[in-house]
Order: sequence, then structure tokens, then C-alpha cells
Amino acid sequence: MRKNRVLFGLIGVLVSLLGVISCGPDYETEFEVKSLVVPDNSLAPVSLPLEGGDAVAEVETNVELTGWSASSNAAWLSVDKKEGKVTMSAGNNDTYAPRIARVTIEYGHQAYYINVSQVGKTPLLLVDGEREGIIKSVSEVETTISVQVKSNIVVDHILIPDTVDFVHIEAVTDVEGSVDEKTVTFKIDPNLGRGMRRYCSVTFQSSENYSHTASFLIAQAGFVRIPLTKDMLSTNAQEPREGPIENILDGSPETFFHSIWSSPINEAHYMQVTLNEPIETCYFWYQNRNSSGGEPTDVLIQVSSDGEQWRDLTHITAGLPTGSSSQYDSDILTADSPFTHFRFTVNKTSTGTAPRHFSMAEFKMYTLK
Repeated sequence: MRKNRVLFGLIGVLVSLLGVISCGPDYETEFEVKSLVVPDNSLAPVSLPLEGGDAVAEVETNVELTGWSASSNAAWLSVDKKEGKVTMSAGNNDTYAPRIARVTIEYGHQAYYINVSQVGKTPLLLVDGEREGIIKSVSEVETTISVQVKSNIVVDHILIPDTVDFVHIEAVTDVEGSVDEKTVTFKIDPNLGRGMRRYCSVTFQSSENYSHTASFLIAQAGFVRIPLTKDMLSTNAQEPREGPIENILDGSPETFFHSIWSSPINEAHYMQVTLNEPIETCYFWYQNRNSSGGEPTDVLIQVSSDGEQWRDLTHITAGLPTGSSSQYDSDILTADSPFTHFRFTVNKTSTGTAPRHFSMAEFKMYTLK
């Protein structure tokens, strides 16, 4: 029994010793968290003046100075890091364009960005004394125009839209006695087709500051349709039984004007237009009726400024159509002075010589604007 008590006593002592050993720590470690913070007020965009200067961003960190970095993505902006701050520095901006850089402050996976800008020298670029709003109106004939460009930057781009093919740069010359002015001359192709008035915006630009531009507008005259009305039409030979003259304005080839056939008159039949405004240049178009007979083949065009004194504008003796519903576009006609009255006199038709009746389904006139 005594042996057992001794044995149990030894076991108890051993268990107590093991318990003491297992509960005690075998090492002690202290962790230091490294961090880097750029406060919000130091992350605001920085704007530097033309002459340059410094800007400072605060840095809160327990990382050693060599453990974090500060850099600029632009050569014109330098950075200098010290304990607790980053200084951003720029010299004078000698260009005519603003410049932009980004500063990066980082440690490990942490990164902060600061946008820095610097203003440039004030550019000057004017066309005939203005940056925009200048309009150069030109006639329909081939011509040249010039503008005076004043600038303290190098104007090395003159932009004409790709869709414009009637404006061409002809010459760029220095203005005598001026160091910042040039005369730029453009050649304008004639607009003698049946097109409308056409436009071209010309823009001047410099590689020293692409965003600072100057422009002007070229407006070239073109043909527009004259809005004819019934009260503008007259004739010396209206057939009373059919074909009132206003039919030539109704847009339908099914209807027509017919000069008199039911009784004779002793002069050539004509159709006349009295315009609301004087013009000098025009062309006309007409369509024959959709059945044969009475198509003009010899026409005299006359104009007048008072409806009394008439002068010949053109005499057409060839090329007039005689087919049913056939159409005719005249040449462009220019008078020696403005006129308000237009007369279409038929000397001969497909069926006879004047005085002889004629017919017409539609008629239009166009002038320059």
C-alpha cells in the first residue's frame, strides 16, 4: 500500500510540472505596422503660375525615407521627398500651352496621385482682327480672297475640311513692317453648277497650342429657285378654252399652259415673269406637256427693268427638246444690268413658225444668292 501511495504521489508531481511547462510561452514577439498616408488636403490638384514655383504635399508615415517613393511623369516637374513631405517644383513655362503632370507617392501596394498643371504664355491668334465671326462673301465666279493673320505663335496648320474641294491655299506672305502678321490668300473655284450657295470654314492652328484657334467663313454665291406665283405670270396669248398659264407652277406634268389657237393674233406668243426683286443672273428650266405638238424650237429671251424697254438676253435656236414630257435646262444667263421682267418668246415650234401657238407643262427660274 505504501508503494502505491508513493507511486501516485510521483505521478501527481509529474503532472503538475507538465502543466506548468505547457502553460508558459516559449517566445515573445512585438509587430510594428508600417503605413503611409497622404492626407486628403494634399491630394487636391495643384495649379502653378507661369513663372513656376513649389507646392508641398504632406506625407504621414512610419516607413523609413528610403522605403517609399515619390515621382513625376513629366520632365518639367521635379519632386523632392523629405521626412513628412514631398515638394513639387517647376520653372518658368516658356511655351504658349498649359502643361500637365502627375505625381505618384507610393509605398508597397499603396499609391497616391496628385495632378499638377501650369499655365502657359497667353497666345494671340486673330484673323482680320477677330478670333471668329468673320464672313467672306464671294461671287459664283472664280476668284481669290485674302485674310490677315496676326499671331505671336507659329501658325503651321491651315485647316480646310476634307469635304470642301472648292477652296485652295494659294499663298502665305509676310506683311511688310510687321513681325507677327501674314497675309494668307485662297483661290476659290467657280460655282457655276446648279448647286446651292456653299460654305467653307477655314481654321488656323498652331502646334505650340493646338486648342487656341482662329477661324473665318467663306460663303460663295450659288443658285436658288425663285418662288414664282400666279400673279407674277402673264402672256399676250392665253387660250381661253384650255391651259391657264398658272398650270406651269402646279408641279404636275399632266396639266399645261397653252397659248391661243382658237383665234389668231399678229405677234409671236410669249410667256412673261415679273420678279419681286431685281436680278442679274439666272437660268430657267421647263418641261413639255405629255402629248406631242406645240413644243418650242426657237426662243428669244428678253429682259427689262421697267416692263417697257426690252433687251435681248439670249436667242436659242438649237437644242430645245420636242419629245413628250421632255425637259430643258438653259445655260446660265447674265444681263449687263439688273432686271425685274423676263420674257420667253416663241418664234418657232415643232409644228410651225410664229405667230403660232405653243404649250408648256412646267416652268422654273433660278438665280444667285
